[in-house]
Amino acid sequence: MDIQKLEVERRRFGRFSVDYPISYILKTNSETLTGKAVNLSEGGLLAYLLDRIGIGTELDLEMFYVLELQFTALSTRARVVWKDIVETSEAIEYQCGIEFTEMDREEKARLCKLLGTMKPIDRYPREKRYHSP
Repeated sequence: MDIQKLEVERRRFGRFSVDYPISYILKTNSETLTGKAVNLSEGGLLAYLLDRIGIGTELDLEMFYVLELQFTALSTRARVVWKDIVETSEAIEYQCGIEFTEMDREEKARLCKLLGTMKPIDRYPREKRYHSP
């Protein structure tokens, strides 16, 4: 009897491909640093950063985007949950999984509205479930 492994999607939220600038401030420092979000979900984002940041680091994060011809910034508290080093011929970057930890109701509604305009990149399709709180 041949048993096949079933791949199971463990992510809670669908992912969407983006190319948005971000800025963030570490809880231990008041310096504003920058990076780039490359995918986004209701629960967090994948970012490329030039600065080495440890797993578990708390951030005040802003992500900048245009929606309906209006330039907008999403502001939230977040935490680095994983990271990898990416070396290119130009630089060393840090690929980080960042989880949103505190987001007010208005920010959450704007994020859901933004995600509702995008097509998911998930390997395992799921129903659209982005609703304003």
